[in-house]
Amino acid sequence: MFYIFDQLKVHVVFMKPFRHIVSILLLFTIIFSACDETQIACTDEFRTIGLSVYGDNLSDFYTIRLKNNDTLRFENYNFPQDNNYYVVLDDSYHHMMVNQYENFRFIGIINDSIVVNEVFFIKADQCHVEKLNGVDSVTL
Repeated sequence: MFYIFDQLKVHVVFMKPFRHIVSILLLFTIIFSACDETQIACTDEFRTIGLSVYGDNLSDFYTIRLKNNDTLRFENYNFPQDNNYYVVLDDSYHHMMVNQYENFRFIGIINDSIVVNEVFFIKADQCHVEKLNGVDSVTL
């Protein structure tokens, strides 16, 4: 940039090559900032994957992560609208499997007998867990 003094008025004149360089740099900045994968917008919702069991209430239930045989228990839920709804997995486990796909086995028990044994294929993205395959309900 250089200045031209003309009758006590100062004019700023940009050289053409400099203007083109600035335009190109601005364009690259916009393009590369749009591709930044670290900027993820997640919703505040807390997602739950569950199973409805009809016919009788389960006396116990748990989920097994088949990858390493971890036993997961989700007993602190209260779904007054549906007493037969049981949690298979929820977003509290999301951080353990970000950007992965895994199989989980839901086990439902009545009087020390396994009455429900269902496998779920579940993925976790950057924000939430999502069921890809598995039943929605079981009738005993």
